[in-house]
Amino acid sequence: MSNFRNVSKSEPCPICGKPDWCSVQYVEGNTKLHYCRRITNCSNIISGVNGMTYVFIKQTKDGSCMYKEEAAYMESRKEWEKANGRNKYGNKGASKPKPKQNNVQQPPPSYTAPSVAPLDNKSLDAIYRTFLKKLHLNKNHVRYLKNERWPDQLIIRSMMRSMPPGGNSYYYGTGRELITKELIREFGSLKGVPGFYEQSNGIWSFSGQSGLLIPLYDHNGNLYRLRLRLDHPETDEKGKEKNKYHNFSSYYEVSTDGTHATNAFKNGCRSGSHAGLYTTPAYDDYTVCYITEGEKKALFANYVLRAPIVSLPGVNSFNKVLEAMDDGRNVLNYLAAKGCTTVIIAYDSDKYVNEAVLMYEQKLIELLVGRGFRIALAYWNPGFGKGLDDILSINVRPNYELVKV
Repeated sequence: MSNFRNVSKSEPCPICGKPDWCSVQYVEGNTKLHYCRRITNCSNIISGVNGMTYVFIKQTKDGSCMYKEEAAYMESRKEWEKANGRNKYGNKGASKPKPKQNNVQQPPPSYTAPSVAPLDNKSLDAIYRTFLKKLHLNKNHVRYLKNERWPDQLIIRSMMRSMPPGGNSYYYGTGRELITKELIREFGSLKGVPGFYEQSNGIWSFSGQSGLLIPLYDHNGNLYRLRLRLDHPETDEKGKEKNKYHNFSSYYEVSTDGTHATNAFKNGCRSGSHAGLYTTPAYDDYTVCYITEGEKKALFANYVLRAPIVSLPGVNSFNKVLEAMDDGRNVLNYLAAKGCTTVIIAYDSDKYVNEAVLMYEQKLIELLVGRGFRIALAYWNPGFGKGLDDILSINVRPNYELVKV
């Protein structure tokens, strides 16, 4: 029998580190499932509260990210494999007799639903660029960016667009379905493109609430993912916005029988969370590059600093800089080949009051050590702004401190 508890000051959420809003569920004795309602990047993490590793299980209907302690997750998986005569690779062991069908235990709920594999980055680049050309930037989003002190030139070249509403009344009668029909006419299929899915009537569409679509680039300049900044995100009990940024994805896991899971989007494709690289090759000096959190922030910083900016979807996803792309290289390999000698970590100034951010900054430093870069930390007076883009927008430059390794 399960038992839900709210987090507290004595037992904060191990995922976001906060003492409220999130929950913990006690199952199978003392095993815990953690429901984080603040984190926007649902992926495996190392907790800033206790240093333990937590495995992302799934996103629930209310948008919470469900996590399980790595040790408990591995134990439940081993039990299932043992009961079903499977080896560590999930294949049936030769020495195990085949169990009777009516005695076969089902895999634990942590087994995720199968998903369509994404297309290669070059193919996604062509489709996404064509997709964005069919959209435009609403006046309210232009006003928002101007309030953020974005110059007109950057707004135009950023390729950011407004997510159209659902239905068929979008832009002089051109609805989501008509946009996908045009894309299919040009590319043949949208299967394997995160964000797009086939409806029950066989007509393709795309997912997402109203908001601002932000391009995400790999180190080869391919526009290979999109992120969505919601216009109307959820708020906590204090009225503060949360979960503002979502992946543009067509994957939502639903249970079919309480044990097995399936993707609610037919032929949909999971986006996943990834690092991005924002560069302007004609102007940038590749000697120094920056790593920060957030695609929008990275776009603005690249425009002002004239240096390559690596964006992370969250401070806890620092290991994304080692994620290999289609050509087998990661973003660090690429920057080193381009002549980068110094990597500057520019996390938000709340790291001085948020121990989790400070811990993940240290984790990123440890990851960079021994890879041939000088490592520096950017810092500034928090009174000038929280993020790198905030201070750059008022013509304030960060200070730098070289890390001794």
